[in-house]
Amino acid sequence: MGGAFWGFIPGVLKAKLNVNEIITTLMLNYVAIFWISYFVYGPWSQRGFGLTPQFPRNAWLPRMTDYSEQFPFLQGLTAHLGILLAIGLAVLLWIVWRQTKWGFEVSIVGDNPRAARYAGINLTRKIVMVMVLSGGLAGLAGMSEVAGVVHRLQERFSPGYGFTAIIVAWLAKLNPLAIVLVAYLFGGLLVGGDEIQPAGIAQLLQGVILFVVVGGEMLLQYRIRVER
Repeated sequence: MGGAFWGFIPGVLKAKLNVNEIITTLMLNYVAIFWISYFVYGPWSQRGFGLTPQFPRNAWLPRMTDYSEQFPFLQGLTAHLGILLAIGLAVLLWIVWRQTKWGFEVSIVGDNPRAARYAGINLTRKIVMVMVLSGGLAGLAGMSEVAGVVHRLQERFSPGYGFTAIIVAWLAKLNPLAIVLVAYLFGGLLVGGDEIQPAGIAQLLQGVILFVVVGGEMLLQYRIRVER
């Protein structure tokens, strides 16, 4: 619910005032960080440290290996069920996007708002609903990280996953199913980056990949030719 509300704010600003949603969401990130800092150092703090007490066990997301008795192939898999939740939601989003009237209308709004308006689509409602849905999904991702990995709320619990997600979504061309594959590959890059010296090489590679892909898209879109 918190994520959905956080997405509602830039959604209204975009729909009513045509404020760029990238700018507003990035700015609201810092507002959210300050709010979390207030709570983890204030009313929710554990003895003055910048974190909350550990959640009770029944609030943790189960790990796949916990079901190894029923499903032996899960033996030894320490990943939590949030991964399955993410994959399931990606499939559901793809179905909604490609197979429903609502998804078709959202695509039109994104591709050509003027045509959508002439077609009688309520742009304000669609924009706000999409931003609320996006915020809710981001909130679920944060819940998975907190309840499945760190098991407590702490300051800066996400090591830049949101910014990496922008690169992943761009490379996947906003296709929910492709996002699953690209996210898996980037996850491997980040994990492998922990063993690389210096560790910043992983982030550098992400930037290079994005630069190459965006550059290629620009060359194709504007038919830029290099004359000799």
